[in-house]
Amino acid sequence: MSIRRQTELDNGKLCGYFDYGTDLESPELPIANNALTFMVNAVNGNWKIPIAYFLIDGLNAIKRTNLIKIALEYLHETEIKVVSLTFDVLLCNFKVGNELGARLEAVNLKSTFPHPITGEGVCIFLDPCHCLKCATPWDLKI
Repeated sequence: MSIRRQTELDNGKLCGYFDYGTDLESPELPIANNALTFMVNAVNGNWKIPIAYFLIDGLNAIKRTNLIKIALEYLHETEIKVVSLTFDVLLCNFKVGNELGARLEAVNLKSTFPHPITGEGVCIFLDPCHCLKCATPWDLKI
């Protein structure tokens, strides 16, 4: 999600720079303009909770894939079974799906990938609201 590009002092700590787990404070780091957020929704309950966020200024597919694998491993340790991932329709997310082991291409589509620990299939869904937003011409009102 997009965030305002700015830095702030919070309890003596400079916040707002690119950070995906390094916890470094340095003016040489780029100022973040997006937050990569991981949220878990219950399939058999009525709850959802964010489990991690990373302040980023662009992050390639391999690094995003590694963060997803780490999140899946932590969720497995807490006995949460992940059955699917939902992405918005960014080209980078298609590359992430392919890095995870799915094949998100028009030909030979395979929308599942093996869980990094259990090997069970995890489905990939594209966010329908974001798909509609991208497919709808801006001048057309729904």
